Amino acid sequence: MSGHEIIILLRDPQQQPNADIIAATKQFIAGLFPATEHIDVTCTDEIRYYDCGGNFEHIHCPACQTELSVEQWHNLMEADYNAEHNSFAMQSLALPCCGKLCNLNQLQYSFEQGFGRFAIIMDNSVGAVDAATQAAIEAFLGNQPVKIIYRH
Repeated sequence: MSGHEIIILLRDPQQQPNADIIAATKQFIAGLFPATEHIDVTCTDEIRYYDCGGNFEHIHCPACQTELSVEQWHNLMEADYNAEHNSFAMQSLALPCCGKLCNLNQLQYSFEQGFGRFAIIMDNSVGAVDAATQAAIEAFLGNQPVKIIYRH
């Protein structure tokens, strides 16, 4: 693998496609991206965090646009993580900048990061996923909006 990956998550971290869609996902993605050598489809009971690796730049509050420090973000991550269930709760947390309530998935990440129970992880053989391909993936996944993460 090249060290560059594309991760596709459902925008709603609680959701998963139905079993038939999950079973057909790898073949569908392989058809869209024939040069991709590695495709992994993950479904879990737990909500997991998917990062962008070395592409990480910053995190902003969706309400006031204030940049959160890494320490502030780590504190939010710790507050939301349930060690007993090995999962994030996606609870509304008060942000340290303005008190706005939002969950970790609603923060504005640059580059994109996210949370989910369902993920498609593949080596990046295409660069960026274009809008038409993203729309096709969303339609295939039951018309559920997706979040695309580029990990390096």
